[in-house]
Amino acid sequence: MAALSTLCSTGVVRSQLLRWAATSFHTSAALEAARKGTRAKAEAKKKASKKETVKREFIPLKKRLELKQTGGAFPQRVEDHLKNPSDNVWFARFYKQQVYTVEQAVAMHRETHHPTQLDLPDSLLHTEIDLDMSTDKTNRFIDDFYNVIRLPHDFNTEQERTILVVARSEDVQEKAIQMGATHAAGHEIIKQAQTGEINLRDYDHFIAETDILPDFVAVRGLIRKRFPSVRNGTAGIDVLALLERFTKGIEYHTAKDKYHHDYATIRVPFGRLNMPSEQLEENLSALLKDVDKQKPNKKSNDLITRAIILCPPVKRYFKINHGLYLQSEKPIKVAAAV
Repeated sequence: MAALSTLCSTGVVRSQLLRWAATSFHTSAALEAARKGTRAKAEAKKKASKKETVKREFIPLKKRLELKQTGGAFPQRVEDHLKNPSDNVWFARFYKQQVYTVEQAVAMHRETHHPTQLDLPDSLLHTEIDLDMSTDKTNRFIDDFYNVIRLPHDFNTEQERTILVVARSEDVQEKAIQMGATHAAGHEIIKQAQTGEINLRDYDHFIAETDILPDFVAVRGLIRKRFPSVRNGTAGIDVLALLERFTKGIEYHTAKDKYHHDYATIRVPFGRLNMPSEQLEENLSALLKDVDKQKPNKKSNDLITRAIILCPPVKRYFKINHGLYLQSEKPIKVAAAV
């Protein structure tokens, strides 16, 4: 004990004891707080632990209730996060849909509709087109539209539509009836409509000569958006040429989703199974281009998002690459708003 006290009296031993005491009896928190960067690390950790606040878009009460009924699920399948199948057998829900050519899709439909199977070799081929109805402005959507288009190759569409032709010449009126018009009349149709003798609501389309349009304005309130105009191809000098598009063409119109106004579909026939595949592809190409013409100027993203080919009564469908048939130049719109 005496020896230890003698050693402690020396400066060397005293400094060693003090160093040992400092490293043995301090608390680590006191030293950590004094280290450079400790406070910065703590603040960074605190920020990382906080949840990011995402600004929620205002949704009206009525739409919130509607979305609640459907579970808020978007009707179109989103495949951006899915991979392409790497094998010849796969679970369809976990991979992207396979893309076929029009010729391949038609060939597979012909197999199921063969006389040895369903025995429907001349069935109508339909295409269902998915549309993105949003615009560059928030909560602004494209209005529903429709059009009647004459495809390159005619076929029996089984579509029924009522057409009223207004022309001055009785000879033109007779030819219009022979071509398939439901009714044809002259200037007298205006008074008949005003007195209620003829109900204009019974007709789907109106075709008129341009020189009659000023007088036909008197009944514009009865037909509204269906009023003939040169822009949508329902008014002109030769009404018989315009009528041919309506008697031999196909009519398509958009069907918006009830709860998701930025999504709509078009389902329309474009040919029959017994037609050559080249003609079917030309018809489909003309149809897709005509639909794409309705894209407004204030829309930067694509209007058409998907196109499939189906053939009732079989529910199976085949996806095609619709981008191959769309033109890049800005076309002239001819469809009418619903």
